[in-house]
Amino acid sequence: MNSITHKQSKSLSFALAIACGAASLVGGTLGISSSATAAQPTLFSCSAKNVIVEVKRLNNGTLRYEAYNIPTNLKRPDLVINNGTIRRGQNGETLYSFRNNVFQYVAVKDSGYGKVLVYKNAKLIGTNYCGDL
Repeated sequence: MNSITHKQSKSLSFALAIACGAASLVGGTLGISSSATAAQPTLFSCSAKNVIVEVKRLNNGTLRYEAYNIPTNLKRPDLVINNGTIRRGQNGETLYSFRNNVFQYVAVKDSGYGKVLVYKNAKLIGTNYCGDL
């Protein structure tokens, strides 16, 4: 199965690091309460070659994207994005979409293992297939 090339992986890791800092700053600045952000059961989970991704619905109804760079202890995500959207794709798959500045992360829950797509300025820059460990 395909995965992100080494050059794309380096730039994607850099983008994830920047996005993670911005997401943490926004959460702290807005002062979102811990009870509002407590997570419900996971809606989507993906273990790919370099990342573990989870999509959760928070108590306040908001969708949250969490990404853990591998290796990880799963205690603190490297990237958190709130306020995602959910829709059905043409083939019946569920698409969870999250935007962070010029980046868009789409978790695709399909009849297989699923995948995570990463776009920069609406251009696909990476695909991580779930199960590619």
